[in-house]
Amino acid sequence: MRRMMLALTLLLAAAPLAAQSNPQTREGFWISFGFGYGSLGCEGCDERESGTSGYLRLGGTLSQRLLIGGEVNMWSKSAGGATLSVGNIGPVLYFYPNPMGGLFLKGGLGMAQIDLDVGAFQGTDTGVGVTLGVGYDARVGRNFALTPYFDLLSSSFDGGTLNTVAFGLGFTWP
Repeated sequence: MRRMMLALTLLLAAAPLAAQSNPQTREGFWISFGFGYGSLGCEGCDERESGTSGYLRLGGTLSQRLLIGGEVNMWSKSAGGATLSVGNIGPVLYFYPNPMGGLFLKGGLGMAQIDLDVGAFQGTDTGVGVTLGVGYDARVGRNFALTPYFDLLSSSFDGGTLNTVAFGLGFTWP
């Protein structure tokens, strides 16, 4: 985990240099996917569970400051023959405070799903999911960006609420 934090720190430090040689332009269709680390917590839980996280998102450009898209976020952990997965899916808005910069804020409301698979037993529940996040599109080419990200996800079900904190590196084709 320390290596991943160091890599993200170096990417964030180098991002302004990459942006100077490859200006930010947002237009038309875009797609992005990424992988990283996440931790899952719940109401009444004393400890958080660590696992892998990832996302897939795609959409269109409304302006140089505003993008709209659909996003799927997943967190998963397997241990002792059991697999727990939590995901949020729904529409998300991306806001770039500086139209020439790569920093963005995002937010969305959609559906959440939790899956538990233990041998022959499999359980699934759906609920409401909220997605909030921040990231930076560091242009490394005219049509490609490395995108370090940090997401906060809340998933609400009849049995309670889960929250996921995720960070990692994405690959974006604007």
